[in-house]
Amino acid sequence: MATFSHEPIFEAACEAGEIPGAVLVAADATGKFKYSKAFGKTAHGETLSTDSVMWIASSAKLMTSVAALQQVERGHIGLDEDIAKFLPEFAKLPVVKEFDQDGKPVYEERKVPITLRHMLRHTGGQSSPMFSPKVHQLVQALGPPSTPPRTIVAEHWEPLVFQPGSEWVYGSGYAWAGKLIERLSGLSLEDYMRANVWDPLGMRQVTFFSPDSNPEMKARKVGMSARDESGKLVPTTEGYIDLYGEKEEAYAGTGAWGSAESYLLLLQSLCANDGRVLGKELVDEMFRPQLGPEAKASMNHQIKTIDIARRVYANSFDMDHQVLDHGLGGAIGTRDEVGRRRAGTMSWGGLPNLIWWIDRTAGLCGTLFTNVVPAGDVRVSRLEGLFEKAVYEQYEEFKKQA
Repeated sequence: MATFSHEPIFEAACEAGEIPGAVLVAADATGKFKYSKAFGKTAHGETLSTDSVMWIASSAKLMTSVAALQQVERGHIGLDEDIAKFLPEFAKLPVVKEFDQDGKPVYEERKVPITLRHMLRHTGGQSSPMFSPKVHQLVQALGPPSTPPRTIVAEHWEPLVFQPGSEWVYGSGYAWAGKLIERLSGLSLEDYMRANVWDPLGMRQVTFFSPDSNPEMKARKVGMSARDESGKLVPTTEGYIDLYGEKEEAYAGTGAWGSAESYLLLLQSLCANDGRVLGKELVDEMFRPQLGPEAKASMNHQIKTIDIARRVYANSFDMDHQVLDHGLGGAIGTRDEVGRRRAGTMSWGGLPNLIWWIDRTAGLCGTLFTNVVPAGDVRVSRLEGLFEKAVYEQYEEFKKQA
């Protein structure tokens, strides 16, 4: 029986209260090599299993990218087509050029169209106060909305912070991409995903609605853990954002729930490029580095120099060594990581310290689910790297015996 070197380390981390527990799954492109194991308990005392249902937050972006690219494949929109006729609310947003001496924004007209490609690689120009100092200043100048927004159109009204394509900033492009999918398909995002992504792959434990509406998922749902100021893990009911029920519609970038074992089915399909939910050419396009020189420099500058960006966006890439690009669904490492992910690997994650990767060169993919806040936990990132190394080590042994 294979011995995975990360397992005693994860068990010790759970015992010591470094993490509240973790679900780890991995597979190769053929499906012949698989790994699946859960460790520990949540701070609520719930024992984790590989089918535990958690809020997956930005891990929803990958399946949203697949769904959006299906619309390209079906001829409903082009990757580089102006989205104005489908999302006029997004397209009418101006660009903030600067702020005057009184702190008020000075706008300029948008000079190039916003496209689906921009939206999926975070170069559309729209962001939020959390991720952009310019948007933070803008919101301070204009003031908060009079009532809490409950729709994507009402919430993501902020003007663009740069001309589309010229820079990179993490923002709301995937929320708008979900709205685009609904308008092109005529279906709700939940119904579209279930018919075109989840059911074809057998992803039974995924939803954009409350998991409590599905008895099977409700029974598997686990609570959020939080690390307090002293470093102790405590149970919490906070830390969630963009959840259906609090909002009137599904937020495609952040609003989904699911299990690690269901999510792995999507990772494996893309790793194998098996054509089950998206044609081979568009999967290849997903994994092609998409950024121009200025946007690439912008992305790497943020992740290398801003502590929170480094902890949250790097998703266990070693940013002392790595140079990132962005594909249509996640960040792409352009250099090998020693003993694990190869150059060309796509990776992203979710706010409560979820991290996934797809390495098409090595033929391996996997994910770690933890469900702990705040985001960017350095302990989780370190442990995920050890998990990856163990998987790569055992995969090499597996190939020798095959």
